Amino acid sequence: MELNHAQLLGFRTKFETLFNSAFELAQPQIEKIALKVDSGRVELVNHRWLRGLPGMREFTGARVHNNVSTDGMIVKNKLWEDTISIDRVDMERDQFKIYAPLMSRMGETAKLHRDVLGFGLLSSMLSDTSIVAYDGIAFYGNHTANRTVSFNNKTTGVLNEINLSTGFTELKKRRDSAGNPLAAIQKKPLLIIPPALSLTAAKLQNQSIIGTTIPNSGAATATNQAVGAENILKGMFDIVESPYLATSTEWHLTLVDPYFKPILWQLEQEIEFIGYEKFMAEWVNNEKFVNGVRALYNVAPGLPEMCYGSTGTV
Repeated sequence: MELNHAQLLGFRTKFETLFNSAFELAQPQIEKIALKVDSGRVELVNHRWLRGLPGMREFTGARVHNNVSTDGMIVKNKLWEDTISIDRVDMERDQFKIYAPLMSRMGETAKLHRDVLGFGLLSSMLSDTSIVAYDGIAFYGNHTANRTVSFNNKTTGVLNEINLSTGFTELKKRRDSAGNPLAAIQKKPLLIIPPALSLTAAKLQNQSIIGTTIPNSGAATATNQAVGAENILKGMFDIVESPYLATSTEWHLTLVDPYFKPILWQLEQEIEFIGYEKFMAEWVNNEKFVNGVRALYNVAPGLPEMCYGSTGTV
């Protein structure tokens, strides 16, 4: 059948409704680990606030100005898009229902893209020393420049009670670049893991006794006997599991609070459908029923002080 203008707009409205429904139902986890910053309609933003401030002092006759640091993190918003083209003849054959699940999937995928970027960045920072924090040092590395207390936030140990306890100890010692204790130290840290480590993490979070086996040297044959110890980490942390981490062994222990997190998510323009003119032009000129979305945002390293990361390979 030949579709008229009103029918085309009707199909487009149905597709957009399917997209929006799936978009709203999707539950990204990015804001658990990333500080959302609204950049306005600006391409480049210099986050000069990342360095710590000395804090309150006694007023003794003159104010001491804490100049905002000039070595902040410059973040550039990127343009993202996703487009689905359907042949005109399929629409004229009333194939709307066949493509309906695809539009729903498009909405879900678009919403979760921010997780792809955020957790992907966490993984990349473990292996790529060119990804630097606001202090010019690799995010996961030895931070010594222009701070009162230096620290190294990268390790290689597998996820177990001993290595995770070391992470807790390291984070409790952390201070910002001005030497202030991190306020987030009073909150439960987040353990960020890939799905492959979900059972290990659940045991560390919930079990009262952590058990292992040792050789039973007193027996005539080489058998094993179970031993166990109190799990001091029980209930001490929350878990965030993400399939978007790059490896099956890495883990990240992070501190978070409403104002400081290990990742920045900079938003200029939320995901939206392409305009009416583009939609109709593709139908007329290229025999395509086109539905697409676009957005402007990006992610970047936040505060390395808030993180302790491991490749989980040793």
